Amino acid sequence: MLPEISPANIELDADGLPFATDYNDRYFSRESGLAEARHVFLQGNHLPKAWQQQSSFVIGETGFGTGLNFLATWQAWQNDPERCQTLHYISFEKHPIPRAQLAELLAAWPELAEFTQQLLAQYPPVLAGFHQLHFAHHQVRLTLCFADAETALKELVAKVDAWYLDGFTPAKNLELWSAPLFQALVQHSKLGSTLASFTVAGQVRRDLQAAGFVCTKQTGFGQKREMLTAQLATIPPSPNIYSDKAWFSLPEPFATVGTATVIGAGIAGCQMAYALAQRGWQVYLLERHGELAQEASGNRAGVISPKMTSEPDWGERFYRQAFLYAVRQLSSLATNPNHGDLAWFPTGSLQLNHSAHETKRWQALLERDLAKDFIQLLDATEASNLAGIPLAMGGSYFPQAGYLYPKSLCKALVQHPLIKVHTVTEALRVSPTTEKTWQVFNTANQLVTESAVVVLANGKDMTQFSQTQFLPFLAVRGQTTQAPANAYTQQLKLTLGHEGYLTPALEGQHIFGASFQRGESVASIKPSDDDLNYQQLAQYLPEFAANLSRKLTSHVAIRMTTPDRYPYLGPLPEPELFLRTYAGMQHGNKYKTWPKVSYQPGLFISAGYGSRGLTTTALCSEVLAAVITGEPLPIERSLYYKMHPARFLLKKLQQQRD
Repeated sequence: MLPEISPANIELDADGLPFATDYNDRYFSRESGLAEARHVFLQGNHLPKAWQQQSSFVIGETGFGTGLNFLATWQAWQNDPERCQTLHYISFEKHPIPRAQLAELLAAWPELAEFTQQLLAQYPPVLAGFHQLHFAHHQVRLTLCFADAETALKELVAKVDAWYLDGFTPAKNLELWSAPLFQALVQHSKLGSTLASFTVAGQVRRDLQAAGFVCTKQTGFGQKREMLTAQLATIPPSPNIYSDKAWFSLPEPFATVGTATVIGAGIAGCQMAYALAQRGWQVYLLERHGELAQEASGNRAGVISPKMTSEPDWGERFYRQAFLYAVRQLSSLATNPNHGDLAWFPTGSLQLNHSAHETKRWQALLERDLAKDFIQLLDATEASNLAGIPLAMGGSYFPQAGYLYPKSLCKALVQHPLIKVHTVTEALRVSPTTEKTWQVFNTANQLVTESAVVVLANGKDMTQFSQTQFLPFLAVRGQTTQAPANAYTQQLKLTLGHEGYLTPALEGQHIFGASFQRGESVASIKPSDDDLNYQQLAQYLPEFAANLSRKLTSHVAIRMTTPDRYPYLGPLPEPELFLRTYAGMQHGNKYKTWPKVSYQPGLFISAGYGSRGLTTTALCSEVLAAVITGEPLPIERSLYYKMHPARFLLKKLQQQRD
């Protein structure tokens, strides 16, 4: 897993330019950082000409720094009438500049102000991991990989058209100019990929040539007499970084946009429809009820917040990256006039230290010293001041968190001309055709839709399909409770978490709960669950509960989760063929002998989100859309593998080893 990172240490030199004290080097040229970016990286990679008339173009950069190269590239793309349809920009940064400091530095470039403000609005906290940002109606996608470049390259899933080899001078930052890094670049490049850099250091040229690039010296910028350009002429034989995970290999992508059917119009299905429609796909969204968001997504309010652990692990990484992506999406939707009815309330969220276990986790998080714009560890007085009501304990405060009305988000997501919603339409069976499409049939065995892609996203009804029978699901019944607000309870300013959660008043109602009953698959209201929810509230927030009206109403739903709490996301394998193909694993066969997995072409799944679908489905849908279309993945490779639908088939084989 990518290790935690620290922010950049920057001072301003005598010319007022940013200077990295840890590397004893400047971020860009004294003459003009912007002109240098255009000369070295854009012209050095034949841009904008190289991306013209392309459906997509991928740029990789080894040091994000102030973001000046990205902003110059985005501006050039925006001004080019022949630009590619989609620009992917992937950048690595071991020591990111915090947002407030970045804003001060980029203010020096007023001609980029339009682009700078949009970047700053989405710029993530200094937290390790992959963070994808969307601009220009999703046509410009920036993936910030906050990690050292060589480690991030091991987790990257992408093929790059042009590289910006940037960073502090080789003499002061050897790890960013190493032979292993250049070899990793090749593994993520296309034949003919170009490269440009400000340095012509002899060792850099020799290592690039050994990796397969043909290098050429060009006229440098400013006081630098020369710069370097290169083109990948050959991809030398080298170990395939994916060979040890053949069973999780990516399916063949769809080279052109087409038609897709998404089954289930809860939050998972609506997010999936939105992600594909943003890419130009015609999407048919099927819902068996008369309205959207009637099952697990039908709660009156749900909380958007991360899930933290004492020690960093993949689970925490998944939830915090998904949380940050969800917040960026909600902010974008909320400012779009076409989605004016989105009920999203970014009030902040406070996870209380309500138990010895939670207090121990709070202390561990305090010692990790994470970014303050992501998490703040508060005592009882600080927590009370933020919450607006007296609290007996402190907790973990997430300033970007909040709560929303899930149905309003579903409605906002489907307001797209390429999404056609079909309500009162039950999908009971899916079947492949000889034309490499999928047909969807209803309970009367009538054809409902036919499309190139089908995504199964219908929650608790997922197991009705024969293609999903091999997947282990766990049903969890959850009931939330509503109570009218009054003068005292309306003082609550943010969401509170304990064993359950509590929201501020939404249209005069507080929502709290929820019960959590594994193995129950009947969604019927239980008055006893309302009593339990109230008792839990009274245990941790006694004064609030004492002031709360007991005129309670409820919502109940069945949520589907998985044994390891990661969702199922990706292409569906043929289970019997999978088990036969990898049966030799039981006898310790070498990894390199395995063929790639065989999938059911065009059939995908997005399910098993449990009670955290509001936080996780936005990022997961973006990941699955990238898998379908063959785009760079917006998350780490290892994280994608943890959600792969074949993982329990693999575990079954591993458990049967001699």
